[in-house]
Amino acid sequence: MKRSQATIALFLVLPLIIATWTTYFVEIRTVSLLSRIFGVLFFAYAVVGILRIIAKSEKVTSDTIFAAVVAYLLIALMWAFLYTILERVSPGSFSFPERGFWGQTMRFEYLSFVIITTLGLGDITPVTDKASALVMIEAVVGQIYLVVLVAWLVGMHVSRKSR
Repeated sequence: MKRSQATIALFLVLPLIIATWTTYFVEIRTVSLLSRIFGVLFFAYAVVGILRIIAKSEKVTSDTIFAAVVAYLLIALMWAFLYTILERVSPGSFSFPERGFWGQTMRFEYLSFVIITTLGLGDITPVTDKASALVMIEAVVGQIYLVVLVAWLVGMHVSRKSR
């Protein structure tokens, strides 16, 4: 990783860490919202960086596959933060089941992984148009990521074997 990339990543992750820890002591709505915004930016930056590394790789190795999996998981976490931001800006955007107790962050992480994998359990549902749009976009991004990246990796592996 280049020094400039590390600096940008640090600039994005430090506010996330500080704001997240601050919310454990004092619940300030703006600070909590800022932590989620920086979380989205950090995860997006990390995913783009990982995808660049994958695109530059000349052959498919276990490291390439692990990088692709990590990027997929980071995309899901990024969407969980986006759902949290939407719920904080527009409360009631999602309908949650009454049973059990989960913190809000865990609910949205769960929702994001259910959506990106297109599992679609339906226990947490979008209520507003904005929430529905975010859910649809995540489902499409998740499927396009899998189809395009897996096809690209397989094609790269097959072309390398045929040489």
